This record gives sequence, structure tokens and C-alpha cells, in this order.
Amino acid sequence: MIKKLINLCIISLLTACSLDIPPADQYSDPYAITDITSARSFLTSAYMLYPHYEFELSVLGNDFCQTSLVSYNIDIKNLYLWREDKIKETAEILWLNYYNTIANCDILLERMDNVNVITEEDKQKKDEIFAEVKTLRAMCYFNLLRLFAPPYDKNPEADGIILKTKVGLEFLPRSSVSACTNFIRNELQEIEDITNVPKANGWLSQQAVYYLQAEVELYAGNYEKAAEKAEKILERANTDMYKNNEKLWLKEQFEGRIFAFFNSGSFYTDLQYREKEGDYFAVNPELKFDDTDNRKAYTIYHFTQEQKEHELFGKYNKNNKEGYETKYINMMRYSGAVFIAAEANSRIAANENKGRKQINIYLEACGAKPIDKSIKGKALTEAILKEKNKEFLGEGINYLDLKRTRISSLKRLNVWGNGTTSTIQHDDYRWTFPIPESEYRYNEYINQNEGWPKIPGRN
Repeated sequence: MIKKLINLCIISLLTACSLDIPPADQYSDPYAITDITSARSFLTSAYMLYPHYEFELSVLGNDFCQTSLVSYNIDIKNLYLWREDKIKETAEILWLNYYNTIANCDILLERMDNVNVITEEDKQKKDEIFAEVKTLRAMCYFNLLRLFAPPYDKNPEADGIILKTKVGLEFLPRSSVSACTNFIRNELQEIEDITNVPKANGWLSQQAVYYLQAEVELYAGNYEKAAEKAEKILERANTDMYKNNEKLWLKEQFEGRIFAFFNSGSFYTDLQYREKEGDYFAVNPELKFDDTDNRKAYTIYHFTQEQKEHELFGKYNKNNKEGYETKYINMMRYSGAVFIAAEANSRIAANENKGRKQINIYLEACGAKPIDKSIKGKALTEAILKEKNKEFLGEGINYLDLKRTRISSLKRLNVWGNGTTSTIQHDDYRWTFPIPESEYRYNEYINQNEGWPKIPGRN
């Protein structure tokens, strides 16, 4: 198990995740990665370092309400209530882990020129590895940008995140939000034409590149481009994927997945207090599924807690409760491309009907009620986003959508959703995570985000 400190990231010291994988400093020799096998092995290590905080982001979003058991876990309760100290703690961990993953990607990219190829098959495999590591790094940068910078349309020239330029220790200022977005966009454009169709769901594919491109353009408000990229993905989709999307939560391969991280057992265990007693959170009662909606069966888990049946979260949590293995952590799927295309088109006046049709094809395949044609404009976009919240419930997506769109405040619900304890306004400074002390303590070029305590002598 790794216990070594890696000083290859942008911050002064990073502790590698405790995984049974080769530490990055094992590859300090530039000739340590010289063939396809060693390159793929190191790429696997980078995949495994990617941080998973889907539960924590779901707690911060609109997915859950508290149960009475939450009082047994003050840390997670304080995160739900948006206490500054818990957000700062979460920000510290995410910043470290994303940049740790980026550092490992940088190491591999620097070594790729030394990877020898003999056959055309070897060349193709090398191209695939190059495309995957670039995509993985772009995912990390994109998540950092969405978490640690203000929304794109609020101020594209505001401070974004740090863009590393080389392997090793660097102290750099934050690039602007627009510069960071352009960097990610260019990284993906460089690899979008590399054919990559992995046989398993656990590797980033060419379709995953298109998906990430669509997400980036939606984030930046380039709705025509976002729709174009999402629709390119949907050329390979079919309604059977939507009718059978319960397979997303099983351990088998599923053609409806675009990308999911391999997982070696349980996942999302922090939601549960004890197996027999129940969970710290239940599903937000405002998120109602039609009885005919096939998403309900795997999203909602009916459980008797406090001598009454409640709607708890299903998906990974259902697997944990029923003793099933969670083999995949879903990140991208064809239904997600539907929501990107539908939202983007709903924001283009001339494409409203197209957006409604796209989302309704999906909803009808799921057995859910379609969006009425009388709903237009902003109301149509909001209806699509509400369905998206239900689709990705418990997957950490809603928090990012709420921050990006700023269309409503966020209620912090009381136990079982009975009343509201507080309301987080759409312009609250806490939507943007603080730059952690581990970064600004040594990096004199870093300023703190608006609203958080200023760094002495800066800002």
C-alpha cells in the first residue's frame, strides 16, 4: 500500500492514495515506461487515483433530506448544512487528489515518446493510451474548474485554477476561467479524431471525448456546439438503452454506458449508518417519480426506518444493502448526452421543439410522463433540469448544475423533508470552493476566492 509522499504535483507535498499500485516516483527513470504494457499499467494507476466524491457533492446538492440518524454523524450533517469548515475540508482533499491524478497523467505523457512500437497494432494502442490519459487529465481539470472557480458566465476573466506546464514542483498563478476552458477544449480537440473503441466500459473512449466536449461547451454557454457534440454521441444510441438502464447499476457490461470507473467492491458506504437501522439521508421528497417510470425501481429504495417505510437512495446504496458488488462507478452514459442536447437546444429559441422532442423520446422510453408542448422558454429548460436531477440523483451532478445555472436557491431540508432549516441563495460565496491552505501557504501567486477569508497580504 502506498504511503510515500509525491512532490511532483503543483503543491508542495501530495500524499498518494492508499492503493496497491506503483507509486509515481518508481517511474522517475525516463526509461521506466518504454513499451505498451508498462504504459498501460501506469495509466491504470492514474485511473485508480481519480477521486470519487459523488456522495459528498450529492449531500451539497438537492438530492437528499436528512434523517434522524444524521445526528450520529456531525461531519456529514455539517456538510449538508454548508458549514464553512466542512466545505474547506472537502475542498482540501479534492484539490490534493485531483492534482495528484494530474501529476501522474503528466508523468505518463512525458514518457510517451519513449514507448516503442513495432507493429501498426502497437501504434494504435499507443495512440489509445495517449488519448485516454489526455481525457483523464481533462476530466480532472474540468472538475477542479467547476468546483474552485465561479460560474463561467458570471465572469470568464475571473481566477480559475492552476494549469500545470511540466512534471515537477511549480508555483504558478491561477489562469482565468476562460483560459482554463480553452485549455481543456484544446486538449480534447487534439485527441478527438483518435479512434478508440475499448471492449470494456472501464476505459475512456472516443465517445467519452465527445461527451466531455459537450459538457465543456454547455458549461461555457456555447449551446449550439454543446448540442452538436451531444447529438454526435446519440447517433449510436437506441431506446433499448433507456428502457434497460437499470443495467447501469449491475456488474455486467452495458452498452448504455459510455464510461465508468472500475470498482473493486462496495461504494457509497458513507451514506449508511448501519445496515439494519438505515441511512443518514433519504431522497428529497420533492423529487417524485411516476409509478410507471422505470428509473424509480433502482433509484428509490423502500426501507423501514423508525418503524415507517421511507424512500431511501437506491443505485449503489441498493447494492450495498442487498449484498451485491458494485463493479462500476458510472460517469458518462447515453442518457446523459440526451440531457445535454435537450438543455442546449431548449436554450436556443429556434431549437426549442427539438430539445423537447429529444427529452421526451427518453422520458417515454423510461415510462415517464413527457414534457408538455405548452412548456416553453425558461420553463422548458427548468423542466429538463428537474428531470436531469432525478436521472442523476445521488451521482453528484445536481450540485454542479445548480452552480452553473443559478436558476434557484437551495433549500436545506429538515428531518425527512419536514420543513426547511435554511436556504442557500444562488449567489452565496460558498458555491465556489476555497483555495486550500496547502496551496496558498507555499504559493505566493495564489489569491483566495471571493467571500472566503482573505490570505494575509494578498487579494
